[in-house]
Amino acid sequence: MIGPRGSRRLRGLQQALRERGLAAAEELHYEDLLAAPQRAAEQIAARPHALVKIESPGEAPALHAALIERGWRALGAVGAPPQPLLHGELAHQHHWYAGFRDLLQSLPARAGYLNPPDDIAGMSDKLACQRRLRAQGIAIPPLLGEIDGYESLQALLREHDAGQVFIKARYGSSGAGVLAYRRNRGGREAAYGSAELSDDGGRARVFNSLRPRRYDEGARIARLIDAIAAQDAYVERWIPKPRAPDGEGDRYGGAHYDIRAVALDGFLRHRVARVGRGPLTNLHLGNRRGALAHWLDDAAMHALETATQQAAMAFPRSRMIGFDLILRDGRSWVLEANAFGDLLLDLPWQGLSTYQDQALLRAVPAPDAPPAPHAPEPVHA
Repeated sequence: MIGPRGSRRLRGLQQALRERGLAAAEELHYEDLLAAPQRAAEQIAARPHALVKIESPGEAPALHAALIERGWRALGAVGAPPQPLLHGELAHQHHWYAGFRDLLQSLPARAGYLNPPDDIAGMSDKLACQRRLRAQGIAIPPLLGEIDGYESLQALLREHDAGQVFIKARYGSSGAGVLAYRRNRGGREAAYGSAELSDDGGRARVFNSLRPRRYDEGARIARLIDAIAAQDAYVERWIPKPRAPDGEGDRYGGAHYDIRAVALDGFLRHRVARVGRGPLTNLHLGNRRGALAHWLDDAAMHALETATQQAAMAFPRSRMIGFDLILRDGRSWVLEANAFGDLLLDLPWQGLSTYQDQALLRAVPAPDAPPAPHAPEPVHA
């Protein structure tokens, strides 16, 4: 396993291996890999038949900072070095992605990866990922285009006669840098998301927050969008989410939901409804889980299985992918593909956790294949 030292993701899979009576996996930590790039090649070469899982580099601030610096250098070290981030600050995401992609590209090309490095890079670039899904015939929310700030957003809205969209940071995760935006014919606007705008001596800074916020004042909305778009952002149409069924003491009354679905070797396994009263339904933002088995009839569940299987075919070499989907009125839209989408605690499927489900997998020999199509587009300095 390749991941940050002390990662709960690494601990989760190691625990699943113990529960299965299997030997612990050998760990290679990103921090050591940055210091000694040849270590991955040496360890993988020593165990040519091993299954190699690359985990998320998240939840490690020092590693995040190191990847930002690596990305800044990979993009030509233009301008001043990126300034250190404060706790929870969302900035330099284009540099972070460039650094992470550069690190992934340093890994051996031939290995029995659970998810190969170029697929992980492709899914970590959310715009390139959506374009790849669309090219494979997968239904996604219509993409309106990229923006470099508030004014280019307004131009896109006029061009597409749109008043309700999602603005998404191209390289964000876990809802970071995502804004649900509305503007009516009279010009009144509102933005909702987990981004907290702070004024630091006239400089706008954005922080991730566990408490979603609503912005109604035009000048603040413009500054927030400018700050997010400076790291690369794009716009997609807002697809209304289905309403959660009534019941359970009106626990879900008035709420909407989307679905996190985990595909393993191309087939739907774990699935959960993410239920919220606001536009963002990420579970870490205080939203609730819903039992899809009680909400979806056989036809709807079959539609979910089919949509997940078809989406997984866009990344045929990746064996574990988390998808966020909207399923409504017999139609489905894939909102995101996540190479690290298996962190679903206390959510068994057929008695197994996501990690227990993976613990008995065996490596598949690495094919002599050309680079995957629709590779991530280059980030810009």
